Amino acid sequence: EIDHPRMNLLLSGAPGTGKTEFVKYLGATLNTKVIVKMGSDLLNCYVGETEQQIKRAFEEAEQERAILFLDEIDGMLQSRERAHRSWEVTQVNELLHQMENFNGIMIGATNFSAKLDPAVMRRFTFKLEFDYLDEIGKKLFFERMFQTKLSAEEERKLAAVPRLAPGDFRTVRQSLFYLGEHASNDDRIEALHRESESKHDLQPSAEKRRIGF
Repeated sequence: EIDHPRMNLLLSGAPGTGKTEFVKYLGATLNTKVIVKMGSDLLNCYVGETEQQIKRAFEEAEQERAILFLDEIDGMLQSRERAHRSWEVTQVNELLHQMENFNGIMIGATNFSAKLDPAVMRRFTFKLEFDYLDEIGKKLFFERMFQTKLSAEEERKLAAVPRLAPGDFRTVRQSLFYLGEHASNDDRIEALHRESESKHDLQPSAEKRRIGF
């Protein structure tokens, strides 16, 4: 159980790269409850209510001595310089205030860190970038997820598939479930290639520390 450390972490990277799994792992390692709030959960159409929702989320986490995980945080923390309405500014200000005074671990996750308010970025103790898998990571996830071994030629084909994240292997395993033993490694690699083609290539920021698998 955590003893009121104060730390704000920002996790950024494309969907499926392991941000949520990292938070689960951290909670399990620290034997600490994780309270998850989506950005959309806190946004409210009534003036002032979003700020109250933000405040209540931090109060709940502090009372329960839990890690507060705000997923899709970019929905609440877009740059105030681009704000067109006063409430867009006040909700950013409220989150900044809560982050400064929170006695615990707060983690924000985003697929679009470039949209975040610069002042908010400075409030994060650490900024971790979750990148796509390298060749070693692709092979590791493939063989563990599908309980199989790759031939040298299959390794070459897999290495050529760009923009693969851990979540893609889970998606493909589920989509090929009904093929069972009839799914070959080539079938799996081709399915992973289709997953890759369905994405936009999100370029990771060179300024952030990356976590690779």
